[in-house]
Amino acid sequence: MARDPATTLPRDVYITGVARGMSTLGTVVVVTALLLDLHNQHAGSWIVAGVLFAGTLPIVLLAPVIGRLTDRYDGRGLIIITGLWQAATCVLITLVSHPAAILSLVALNAFGAAVAQPVFGTLIRAMVTDDRLAAANSVQQSGHILAQLGGAPVSALLTGLTGSARIPLLLAAAGFLAISGAGLLIRTRRRPHHGGVRIRLRDGMTVLLADRTVAAAVILTILLVLVVHVLYVAQVYLVRDTLGASEFVFGLLQAAHFVGLLVGTAIASRLTTMRGILIGIPVAAATMSFGILLIGTTRSLPATFPLYIMIGIGGSIGAVAVGTLLLLRTPDTAVGRALAGFTALHRNAGLIAYCIAGLALGGFPAELVYLLAGIAAIIAVLAATPVLHRATMAFNRPVTQERFVNGT
Repeated sequence: MARDPATTLPRDVYITGVARGMSTLGTVVVVTALLLDLHNQHAGSWIVAGVLFAGTLPIVLLAPVIGRLTDRYDGRGLIIITGLWQAATCVLITLVSHPAAILSLVALNAFGAAVAQPVFGTLIRAMVTDDRLAAANSVQQSGHILAQLGGAPVSALLTGLTGSARIPLLLAAAGFLAISGAGLLIRTRRRPHHGGVRIRLRDGMTVLLADRTVAAAVILTILLVLVVHVLYVAQVYLVRDTLGASEFVFGLLQAAHFVGLLVGTAIASRLTTMRGILIGIPVAAATMSFGILLIGTTRSLPATFPLYIMIGIGGSIGAVAVGTLLLLRTPDTAVGRALAGFTALHRNAGLIAYCIAGLALGGFPAELVYLLAGIAAIIAVLAATPVLHRATMAFNRPVTQERFVNGT
C-alpha cells in the first residue's frame, strides 16, 4: 500500500503550518476588531476603508524589498523577528487613539505579515523533497483556511463582549509571540548561497514572467482572483436579495465554501508529479469557473451549497498547485522575491476587484455578475490551458527528477 505523503512529512512542516495559521488568525483578528471598534465609535468611512488599505498596501508596495529580505536572511530568524514585531504593534495600537497613529501601526503590522508569508514558502522548499512539496503546501494551506474560518467570528465575538478592540488586539499579540516561539522550535535553516551573483530587487517579478509556464499559471491565478473578489461583494446581494435567504443561511454558505477549501487541500496533497501539478492547475480553475457560471444560471438556493463546495475544492487545489509550481521552477536565490511578487499581484488584484464590483453591481443584478464572471473565468482557463498542456507533455516522472528553472 502506498504511503500518504502527508503522513511522512517532517515535524518542521507542521510547526510552520501552525505558525502560518496563527499568523493569518492574528491578522484577521486585528483587522476585524479594528473595523468593528471604529464603526462603533462612529469613525468616518475613510478611516474604516483606511484600515483595509493600510493592511494591504505594504504587501503591494514593498514586495521587492520583502522578497530581498526573504532571500538574504535565515527564514527561521525572520519568523522570530516578525512575530515579535507584530506583537509589539498590536500592543501599541491599544495605547493610541488618533486615526493616523492607528493606520500607521496597522501598516507596520501588515509589513510583518508580508515578510512572514513568503518565508513560510521558502522554508518548505528546504524542509522536504520535491515530491512532497504539494503535501507540505497543503498543510500550510489548511492552517491558513482554518484561521480564516475562525478569525473573524472570534474577533467579532470578543469585540462585542468587551465593547472595544483592546482584548482581541492583546490576544492577537499573544498569538504573534507564540509564532516567535514556534520559530525557535524550527530546526530547518535556509541560508541561500549567492555565489557572488548580485541580488536585484526586480528578479522576483522577472522569474514570474520569464518562464512561460509559470507566467501562464500566475496570470490565470490573478485573473481568477479578480473574479472571486468581485463575487465576495456580489454574493451578499445574490444570497440576500436574489435568493431571499437569511443571514444564517449566508453564514452556512460560507461554511460550505470553507469545507470545499479543506477538501481541496487534502486532494492537492496527492500531487506528487510535475505532470499532475500542470494538469491540476487548469482542471482546478475550470472547476471554479463552471461552479461560478452555474450559480449565475440556476438561481437555486439548494444548488448553491454544492456549487460553493465545488468552487472551494477548485480554489484550494489551484492554490496548492500554483504555489508548488513556483517553488519547483524558481531559482533558490530568487524564490523569496518570486513569492513576495506573487503575493503582491494577488493583493493588488483584490483591490482592483473591489472597485470593479462597485461599478458592476451599480448597473447589473448579482446573478448576472456571477454569470459574466463565470464566462470571463472560463475564457481565462481556455487561454492558459494550451501553454500548460504543452508543458505537461514533457513530464511523466516523479517530481524529484523534474526540478528546473527558467523554462529549461
